[in-house]
Amino acid sequence: MQRTALIAALRGNVQVLRGLVGSMTEEAIVRRIQDYWTVREHLEHLVICQAMLLGRMGQFLAEERPAMKPYNPDGAPPATKGIASLLDEFEALRAKQIALIEDASEAVWKRKGTHPEYRDYGFEILVRHTLLHDSFHMWRMEELWIMKEELIQELK
Repeated sequence: MQRTALIAALRGNVQVLRGLVGSMTEEAIVRRIQDYWTVREHLEHLVICQAMLLGRMGQFLAEERPAMKPYNPDGAPPATKGIASLLDEFEALRAKQIALIEDASEAVWKRKGTHPEYRDYGFEILVRHTLLHDSFHMWRMEELWIMKEELIQELK
């Protein structure tokens, strides 16, 4: 079942993220490559987005047809917390998301909302989007960490 697979993957991403960042040196985490976010900035962004995504999940529980507002961060997020603190915050927010997702009724899972940037938007899409957003940023963090700079892909 899609629901079970999504929940398991979201839960697993906490350990994947901890393992990924834990494998890096502090130098690698803050290394600046021209025109790219640092690994640290990707981690900050992931944490900031978890709170926003949790709020959207709550909207689906509370509203029959929730209307989402676009989230467009301006530039890289500020470095305000330590790496261990960011990882702990990510894990705590993910635990709240998973609890909410697991408690959501089948009706909520089928619920549709609106989002001005998407043709289709619903609770299940939001849950999947959360997983894929994690994966994108973790892929980017790994790329910034281990790839030769000249081979890092420019995002368009």
